Amino acid sequence: MNRVLSLAAAFVAKTALCVALIIAVVRVGQAEETTFSKIKYSSVKHPKEADVILSITDSEILIKGKGKKRSGIDMEIPYSSIESMSYELASRHRVAEGAAVMALSLGAGAVLMATKTKSHWLGIQYHEGDAKQLTVLQLDKSEYKAVIAALEAKTGKHVAILDSKNSPLNPVVGGKDMDQMVPFGREKVAAALKSAMESEGCKVTEEKEDRIECKRARGGSERTGFGGEKVTVTLEANADQTRVRVQTGKGVVGRLGKKNWSTAIYEEMMKNLQNPAPSV
Repeated sequence: MNRVLSLAAAFVAKTALCVALIIAVVRVGQAEETTFSKIKYSSVKHPKEADVILSITDSEILIKGKGKKRSGIDMEIPYSSIESMSYELASRHRVAEGAAVMALSLGAGAVLMATKTKSHWLGIQYHEGDAKQLTVLQLDKSEYKAVIAALEAKTGKHVAILDSKNSPLNPVVGGKDMDQMVPFGREKVAAALKSAMESEGCKVTEEKEDRIECKRARGGSERTGFGGEKVTVTLEANADQTRVRVQTGKGVVGRLGKKNWSTAIYEEMMKNLQNPAPSV
């Protein structure tokens, strides 16, 4: 009888051990993740904001579009590729809300546009091969603290706090029209300029020897404005130098929600000139 009980006890112990091992393997195979659903994504090339889901796993950040169409957004950012992360609290005019109210009441809409609110931004700088990337997300006021805490805990990296008055997360902060002489010939400047326009989401619409124009698509982003701006650049050759004048036209309709892209395009052009892409 004792022998039977001993064998039964041993069987139960072995079974329990096997079950525990199976559970442990399953847990290891299933990476824990924290998910946030009140996130918005936009970029200079895709100015229309899209709702996304942010998942912070044990090894990477996942950003996926919400809804049936999912907006074509499906990003994976391994922690090993992240160079830095930053957070910014910015003030903005209530342009979108004011535009909606304006459809019903012109006066009330204008007043609402003139008021400001706060918005929370997260920037993730990382690399894909040799290419550097920057992804910017708008966080909800109810989630931003938890997002920052989860990122720091999972990645082991610090999220830096930025000054919104001089922020790399917003390419149009302090934007103004430019008038500069650059030490490059007109042909090189024109090539670098067109590339800069495209990288800033401004599609070239007219190209002449001494004049290039581009226009940004209409969208609806708090960070980069609501689009529709026209940027005009005139090029004046002077020996081996070129005078570059960049002007942003905002028009009349939706002017308050538009941004000045002159500085951003000029600075991107200079990067292209100083660090030309390697020839294939």
